[in-house]
Amino acid sequence: GRGGGKPKQPPPQQQTSKRGGNAKKKKMAKYADQDEDERELAMMMLGHKVSGKGKAADAPQGEEQKEHEDEEEAEPTRLPAQVDERLQGLFAEGKCSRKDFDETTLAKLREFSDDVALEILERFGEADVLDKVKNKASFLSGICHRYRDRASKEAKAEIRLINEEEGIKELDEEEKGRLIDLDQLTATPHRDDVLHYCLPVCAPYFAMTDFKYKVKLTPGQGKKGKVGKAAKEVFARLPEATAREKELIKVLADAEIVQQLMGNVRISGGAATKKK
Repeated sequence: GRGGGKPKQPPPQQQTSKRGGNAKKKKMAKYADQDEDERELAMMMLGHKVSGKGKAADAPQGEEQKEHEDEEEAEPTRLPAQVDERLQGLFAEGKCSRKDFDETTLAKLREFSDDVALEILERFGEADVLDKVKNKASFLSGICHRYRDRASKEAKAEIRLINEEEGIKELDEEEKGRLIDLDQLTATPHRDDVLHYCLPVCAPYFAMTDFKYKVKLTPGQGKKGKVGKAAKEVFARLPEATAREKELIKVLADAEIVQQLMGNVRISGGAATKKK
């Protein structure tokens, strides 16, 4: 009714958590097991002055948790002193601000020597279009990339100069491609060929007609190792074998030959007779 009814109570308001409250709780839980020494060391790394009692001398009361939230803002202190000083100078000049750069961008600066990093920052700060650039992190990364390319080209030029002084010929792309080409292998080496190594091959006998060094294998009771050694002895006694070819056959590892052979074979034909 209109008369003596009790006034209506306003509905209870739901308590809303402050913005960032969950993040702060996670931070507090993350550092819950950190003792005083670890906390003091972490604060020193962040640039805070630490008193003997283990508390930050320049951290006001009630801001202990905030120091962990501001770790990202303290990244410039990890740069070399001169580089960090120049970066702070750019901040003071209004060329850019700390929030323009993330850890990935600053990490690129640390890849260079102090002198080169300072040169990069100077070029960044003197750019005519800097005030129009929205993504300053990408702009700085682009300068770093150009300096890295230039350093790579200079290093290659220096290596090329050293090779020329030492009389070492640098291969072109076609020659490099031929290094792994089967055309570099030959079954009939000539006396004027420059031989580097020999490879054992096991294949159907009719496919090896043109091979200079070959023996015919037939079923038998011979072991792989003995058959391989016997084949090497046959090759070394061939009258047409040159000194270089004999040397390469001699140093051929038995294990390489065994891997190519099948089991239970023997050397047949004239080669086996000559060996005896």
